[in-house]
Amino acid sequence: MLKSLVKKIKSNNLNQLILKNTIGAFLVKGAALVISFLTIPAYMRYFSEQKVLGVWYTILSVLIWVLNFDLGIGNGLRNKLVEAIAKNNKHLMRGYISSAYFMVGVLTIIIALTGLILSHFIPWNSVFNISSDLISPKVMLRVVRSVFLGIMLQFFFRLINSILYALQYSAINNFISLISSIMQLIFVLLAPSRSPESNLVMLADFYIVSSNMPLLLATIFIFCTQIRSCFPRFRYVKRNYATAVFKLGGTFFWCQIMYMIIMNTNEFFISQFLNPSYVVEYQVYNRLFSLPGTLFALALTPVWSAVTKAMAEKDYTWLNSLYRFLKQVGWVAIGAEFLIIPYLQLIINLWLQDNAIQVNCFYGLAFAIFGGVLIYLGILSTIVCGIGKMRLQMLCYTFGVVIKFVFLFIGFKIYKGWILVIFSNIFVLAPYCVLQQISLDRYIAEKPTK
Repeated sequence: MLKSLVKKIKSNNLNQLILKNTIGAFLVKGAALVISFLTIPAYMRYFSEQKVLGVWYTILSVLIWVLNFDLGIGNGLRNKLVEAIAKNNKHLMRGYISSAYFMVGVLTIIIALTGLILSHFIPWNSVFNISSDLISPKVMLRVVRSVFLGIMLQFFFRLINSILYALQYSAINNFISLISSIMQLIFVLLAPSRSPESNLVMLADFYIVSSNMPLLLATIFIFCTQIRSCFPRFRYVKRNYATAVFKLGGTFFWCQIMYMIIMNTNEFFISQFLNPSYVVEYQVYNRLFSLPGTLFALALTPVWSAVTKAMAEKDYTWLNSLYRFLKQVGWVAIGAEFLIIPYLQLIINLWLQDNAIQVNCFYGLAFAIFGGVLIYLGILSTIVCGIGKMRLQMLCYTFGVVIKFVFLFIGFKIYKGWILVIFSNIFVLAPYCVLQQISLDRYIAEKPTK
């Protein structure tokens, strides 16, 4: 059976690309997961006050929303660039890359200037539910502006991620994230711990460097080696290329925004309706139960662009086989979510030691169900994004945002447990999985296979 599988993989170039990227991603992400688990205890030591740590997590989760406001240009470039590469059309490649960088550059300037001006008029202590006695409004403004600046630089530089995906170098993207995580971990381990305010300011300032230096170096490397002839130049910026990228990216953008609001508002709702200190407890459960999904997502990372390439080449037989295989493996990953529950307290005790929390098995079950939903959603979403058929996803995510907000506004009046944010996510994403599978099964069945 193993020999048959190896032979099948070697017989198809797309399978080989996916396998190479997946192995590379697993090696890099394995190191990243170790760093991730070391980070929470390190942060707990760096911030003696858990409320301040909760605020840091919340600031990142809220401001990082800005990264999704690229109007889908990154994902539009990713799919269009794959098509140009499949045709070996350097002219198209130069046009798409230069036009995308121009559009993102203009957006970066507009959003950055608007954000920096408006930030002065927003009561950040109220937004993040933190006492001015603990963190002064002046310091909060400074921290928010530093993080915002770091994110806006990412907004521009991370366009290299889309290019790497299109070039089938998805493992390099994981390596970039790993370097950023290592830099942040080293900083919190070595930086002198002072007052909560000083610690917050130092970390926010360092975030600018750690989140952008790896992206900048990757950009220089790729344009100086792999795609020298495609370096962004103003003379290659054309309206038709920009329109092609933007038109496809518009649907991606809307889905990104809706999914972001569903997924990235958890910390905000916990901080706003309950207490920022609960965000730390949420993060502990979330880090553990996101592990199987994270590992599975690694295997899916190169699949999106491979699906786009298969569609361009009309290789529907491969697409059908891949879809069936991913669904089978997905159920194994979902089972791994539930295997965490019996060992949850032991794992947390070994991991956090003196800072260990008392496990609530009901919370663990909720996270396992949610993790399972995300794994299956990842399979369906990867395929439909690669194909470019995202209308159903757009509708379900849009209604999901409305349902989540109504659910939580009513729910928190009845029950004060932060686990409600997880139930709200399950409630809005599980129906999408059912509807999307029905639609995708029908779409793939209609395609001719050999």
